[in-house]
Amino acid sequence: MNIFLGNTDPISMQKIDELAKENEVSRQQFLREQFEILAFLDEQTGGEKRLEDIIE
Repeated sequence: MNIFLGNTDPISMQKIDELAKENEVSRQQFLREQFEILAFLDEQTGGEKRLEDIIE
């Protein structure tokens, strides 16, 4: 699936480019990884909460 993002703040894009460069990946790869992290963050947080409940 392709996502096109318009009206993006140039300073934000500069920061994203810097982070991608630090991670030695393209902007596209960096953003793809960040979207995947965001998509599954809620599931991971919920799993951690269930684990804490079991431990207690």
